[in-house]
Amino acid sequence: MPRLFSYKLTHDTGFAPNPFWGTLTLATCKPKIRLSKGKGDWIAGFTSQSLCGDPVGEERLVYLMEVADKISFSDYFNSPTYSNKIPNLSKSNCAAKAGDNIYRPIDSDDPYCDKFEQLENPYHGKSNMERDLSGRFILASKRFFYFGRGAISVPVNLRPDVPKGQSAHGSLTHDHTRAQKFIDYVISKYSVGVHGAPHSWPQGDKSWKMK
Repeated sequence: MPRLFSYKLTHDTGFAPNPFWGTLTLATCKPKIRLSKGKGDWIAGFTSQSLCGDPVGEERLVYLMEVADKISFSDYFNSPTYSNKIPNLSKSNCAAKAGDNIYRPIDSDDPYCDKFEQLENPYHGKSNMERDLSGRFILASKRFFYFGRGAISVPVNLRPDVPKGQSAHGSLTHDHTRAQKFIDYVISKYSVGVHGAPHSWPQGDKSWKMK
């Protein structure tokens, strides 16, 4: 049976998680989730009071991902597979600027390099580096459902365990049957991919729809 962990988002900008270019990645923020979760785990991100005013008990699903890959920061930056996730501030579209692949290894020839420089990006500054890098890994998913500001309500009988406040590790739904029913519900109703723009997204920019 799958392990399902839920947490609540305080920000949803398209940066963490980053659902663009056919892969949803969690590369910044939530360091303990990135450190302790692995392949086959499911992670569900829900709305919160601070994100959009949803009260405790009425949080809606922003995204659901099945972790398919857990990779180091060095491998993430050096892999051609994830080159689109490197932020490109010269582009006019927001999806290109929202890339979460912001940590370049100082020694690109050393696969175990643990020293990085932070690329310029619109979301995280130097003060975020220590916390971001403490997660050590990036979680990536091809099987994901991202709803953004179109976050969906989940029937009460299928709701996983959602923490009342912020949860560093995420709340595990111990009832494996309910966890599976929740996952099956999302899979049966929605196609894999991006279904809406992030909560904080410029009006008129449609780059969130790009495949």
